[in-house]
Amino acid sequence: MIAHARAPLRLDLAGGWTDVAPYSARAGGAVVNVAIDLYAHVQVRTRQRGVRLHALDYGEAAAVTARHAGDLRPDGELGLLKAAARRLGPAGRGAGGFELLTSSDAPAGSGLGGSGAMGVALVAAFAALRGERPLAAEIAHRAFELESGDMGVPGGQQDQYAAALGGILFLEFDPAVRATRLTPPPDRLRELERHLVVCYTGASRHSAQMHAAVWRRFAAGDRATVRALDGLKACGLAMRDAVASGDLPAVGEILTRNWAHQRALGGGGGGEGEGMQTEAMRALERAAAAAGAVGWKACGAGGGGCMVFLARAGEAFALAEALRQAGSSVLPSSFAAGGVVAWSADER
Repeated sequence: MIAHARAPLRLDLAGGWTDVAPYSARAGGAVVNVAIDLYAHVQVRTRQRGVRLHALDYGEAAAVTARHAGDLRPDGELGLLKAAARRLGPAGRGAGGFELLTSSDAPAGSGLGGSGAMGVALVAAFAALRGERPLAAEIAHRAFELESGDMGVPGGQQDQYAAALGGILFLEFDPAVRATRLTPPPDRLRELERHLVVCYTGASRHSAQMHAAVWRRFAAGDRATVRALDGLKACGLAMRDAVASGDLPAVGEILTRNWAHQRALGGGGGGEGEGMQTEAMRALERAAAAAGAVGWKACGAGGGGCMVFLARAGEAFALAEALRQAGSSVLPSSFAAGGVVAWSADER
């Protein structure tokens, strides 16, 4: 038996960081994101004995084998795959073994919610292997538990819900999750999709380290950190209204305002976000401004990875070329209306 799943990555347009429990439990979080047609892919194939995990993106070296899934520890290299194998794989005497293969359409550490999407695809693929069809929200919750519970990785839940549900979402966290699908006027939706340009800065970011520093300051009551998080939540609420109405100039303004609050989370003062904004990112911002971009921000936590820019009407090609000339890799993408899909097949 073979089971497959794929789950879309996402652009976080506003409100990121407020979905994380230290803040959302106290003040409530508000995030707007959109799924894009870059995917995390999973294949699970049963076999007579033994477990083999292989992240295809990283070559032959990125493989782990074990006699039983229970022998794996969800840490270090391929930690997410090991957590999924332990929690979700066939278990018990006589259960047999399996091979797990994964790949992603985006670079690791891109800030596009890749690990959350991979967790969603893993949950869905193992469910399909068992002949189960859980609800999308249940898949998202199980995927979040893999990272936060089994692996102990700090983070929020927006990535898992974007990957499970797809489309443009307004997500509220208090800490329960409520998802509202945003439906801008069709022409405005197409304009937004056409003029958002995503590029990879050429360096991955280490979000776990940034999360640890931010939440340490938050727990200590640092006023600048609290103000930045409150500002991010306000951006999430404002982006909900701007996207729903198709107000693209407002979308651009909120992107840039959100990025200022993200940088303030770095603790460097003066909006210069220590560790949040690399020199490569500054160079891209200068190139984008010269090309007439109306707004931009880092994707995910910041500190590298991908950035998203909003071009002026009719200027998406020129903006993309300016970003390439500044040293980035533009990632062509469109919005993904649907979320995770999974299916299974008998080997013949």
